[in-house]
Amino acid sequence: MKSQAYFLILFLFPLLAISQSYSKTFSVNGGIFGEGYGVGITYNTNLNENTFTQIGLEVSMADYKSGEISVPYSSFTASYSYFLTVYSRNRKMQSLSIGGGAIAGYELVNNGNNDISKVVSLDGNSKFIYGGVATIDLDIILSEHISLIIKSSQFYHVNSDFGKLTNFSGLGLRYYFNL
Repeated sequence: MKSQAYFLILFLFPLLAISQSYSKTFSVNGGIFGEGYGVGITYNTNLNENTFTQIGLEVSMADYKSGEISVPYSSFTASYSYFLTVYSRNRKMQSLSIGGGAIAGYELVNNGNNDISKVVSLDGNSKFIYGGVATIDLDIILSEHISLIIKSSQFYHVNSDFGKLTNFSGLGLRYYFNL
């Protein structure tokens, strides 16, 4: 009987250790996006103490200037990234993570009005955009479930008419919860 109990403990303990529940997070942030403004929401899944994946939805609004002409454009994108925590201190009360991933979405030019192609040297069409993203994320724990995030992302849109590289830098709040 004792040997069966030892067997169960030795067998089940590794399974319990592997099945540890890591925190999930949801965040909202806003800031400067290129020559305009942007907002984003993210959902993170922590894979272990030092890595996590992130699904993000971003919306940006800006103006492209060509001479005296200003053309409004917006982008609506979704991203998927993998992050690695490269530095943490004070028992993870502050942590710095870097990540990279893929991005895809839609670029809306001049609120859908295609008459700009005669005015400025642009394709002038709204279209599907895609590319990559690299992000640095500073997380500062404020309470048991809330943290302040300072984030900077460099988006590379392969086929955008408004610049291949666009930076987003901003602040936000992250909520920690367990599922």
